[in-house]
Amino acid sequence: MDGLGKVEKMRRALMRSNTRLLLSGVLVFQLLAMALVAFKDETVSVQALVLAAALPLATLMVVNLMGKLWPVDRAILILVLLLVSIGIITLSGIARSEVTPRTQAIYAVAGLVAMFAGAAFVRAWKSWKKFAVPLAVLCLLALASPWVLGSWYQGARNWITIIPDVLTVQPSEFMKPVLVVVLAAGFANRPRFVRCLPAIGFAAACCAILLSERDLGAVLLYFLTTVFMYYAATSNALLTLAGLGMGCVAAVIAYHAFPYVQDRIAIWINPWSDPQDAGYQLVQALIAIGSGGLFGMGLGLGSPTNIPLYHSDFIFASMAEEFGLIFAVCVLAVYAIIVLRGLIVAMNARTSFHSLTAFGLVVLLGLQTMLIVGGNTKLLPLTGVTLPLISAGGSSLVSTMLSMGLLLGISSMNAEDEARDIEQLALKEEVSL
Repeated sequence: MDGLGKVEKMRRALMRSNTRLLLSGVLVFQLLAMALVAFKDETVSVQALVLAAALPLATLMVVNLMGKLWPVDRAILILVLLLVSIGIITLSGIARSEVTPRTQAIYAVAGLVAMFAGAAFVRAWKSWKKFAVPLAVLCLLALASPWVLGSWYQGARNWITIIPDVLTVQPSEFMKPVLVVVLAAGFANRPRFVRCLPAIGFAAACCAILLSERDLGAVLLYFLTTVFMYYAATSNALLTLAGLGMGCVAAVIAYHAFPYVQDRIAIWINPWSDPQDAGYQLVQALIAIGSGGLFGMGLGLGSPTNIPLYHSDFIFASMAEEFGLIFAVCVLAVYAIIVLRGLIVAMNARTSFHSLTAFGLVVLLGLQTMLIVGGNTKLLPLTGVTLPLISAGGSSLVSTMLSMGLLLGISSMNAEDEARDIEQLALKEEVSL
């Protein structure tokens, strides 16, 4: 018993030491970066000074509070908070208005509330089957709501107005974690294809609604997340490949049926054919990334505002120009670490539902990151998604932090299960002695 207890104490002490070093690095980065923004001009930015103090303080308080409430994966939590702060810092450096960073900070506070709520929710409910159908209905109604409450914006109808000129919401963002939960409930403990059909039909209905609203990025994310979760649940490679094949056929049909899809592909193949109009966004993004070089031009010293939607869809290009390519690659490494640790959480989960939920959440995060970075760098066609946790916008930020809260809640349950296992092994060893 003493031997097992010492090993477990040493393991936990080492983990705390590693995350303590990580936390210290994040706090220093937040303080120095925001201080640089505050003093970069002759006139000191009071808002930046406030954020220079608020970001480290909020990070420290959130990590300590959540750590006291539940034994969550501290590395995931700290890295999520790092990405959120990078978004606020980047917006503070490139925004020509004082409103955007302050608004993003307010959204971040709402996201923290959603993250705590997600962790508490996943821990509180043990039975999920009774929630699957109501959540599926809620998801479909929410996705269809822009047809009643929304209007066309930049070629898509995927926003609804809550308060005119003040608050708009993108339902497809908020429904991403709902999609994962419903699919996990539908695929859990059901390896046979026939039993998975209701969940697959639900995902197909979601994609159909989003396609009717011309939200191509969301369609791709919802479809690929469904395919990956189905394969994780069933290990049926043949049907998974068949699903991917049907998706490719649907993409070809969409290309021939919708002119705006043809325009997106044409811009991706050769943005320089129309650099002043259709290809302007992508051309400016590529110029910004090239201008930043390896080490960047410095916060506030580049010209990222030349890129339309520099604060949302093209924030990766803006960040690469300001901070440099090395920093941008490090940010991608942070996403990769979150995904890898999330996969470990999925593998350690004790129930099929929790395992599939954790898997779906990190796959969704990884896919969205890949799509937006690929679009900014011309590796993939533009899809109109945002960079998770960094891009400006409340819908994406709050939704992603809610997803991370669900993931952290599952990680805390895993830690408690592991602790109980160690106690049981210790008791058995004591009895045998």
